[in-house]
Amino acid sequence: MLFVNAWHTPWTTVAAAALLRPDVTVVHRVDGAAADYGRDPAADRAQSRVDRLTDLTIFQSSYCRHSTREKFPVIRTDGPVIHNPVDVEVFRPDGKRAPLPAFGGPRVCAVTWSTNPRKGAGAVYALAQALPEIQFVLCGRFEDPPTTANVVVRGILDAPELAATLRSCDVLVTFAENEACPNVVLEALASGLPVLYRDSGATAELVADCGYPVTLDDLPDRLRMAMSRKAELGARARQHAITSFAPDLVFRRYLDEIRRALRPPTSRVRRTAEVLRRSLR
Repeated sequence: MLFVNAWHTPWTTVAAAALLRPDVTVVHRVDGAAADYGRDPAADRAQSRVDRLTDLTIFQSSYCRHSTREKFPVIRTDGPVIHNPVDVEVFRPDGKRAPLPAFGGPRVCAVTWSTNPRKGAGAVYALAQALPEIQFVLCGRFEDPPTTANVVVRGILDAPELAATLRSCDVLVTFAENEACPNVVLEALASGLPVLYRDSGATAELVADCGYPVTLDDLPDRLRMAMSRKAELGARARQHAITSFAPDLVFRRYLDEIRRALRPPTSRVRRTAEVLRRSLR
């Protein structure tokens, strides 16, 4: 079995593997459409070519399937939706806390690995400047964050440090757009945090009833609602992570789908003909 992500695995590598190993099963995990993230269009052309050689396509979310097959027709083959897993032992409500400055109001966490404007950092900055009564804890890569007293910049953290920071906050806030399956949302849920989110991409699909969609205008009201139900929403978020995104469950789904897709033995001539036919579609 060859497991690939087409944004990182060249089409020629997949084709060579299929030609050299007639029995190989090509499994393509689709992250989303590059156009949806504002990335180089060449990335979508690359994953479209890999898709032609795929025996099994796995989508990160229902939104991911929609964005790559309908919104931006990049992937022709259909396949199952399997959400990302989250380490529910590292990300959990109990455990070490982060050394955050004392603050009398609610504490919200924002996390991003990328500085892509679609991650929503600008919205978080605007809120931090407009709402001094709320402490904003920024984890990851944030360019030129506000220097106001209610902003704490934690920088890039490893998993245990991020887990400690999440469980030290009251909610996660994210204004990211068009996310196919944001890992930080899963990590927050596993940490027992309600999630306040821009209703875009797959975030609502992941959060379910463990948070609220928000805008810049209604975030204070939604935050008050979340704080008034913090224990209930937090317990619901933790249970949702365990029953929907725990690694044992997710990996079992991957293995079941891969077993169903495994190729029977075939001749090299037949596989060569198949690769050529697919690549010319």
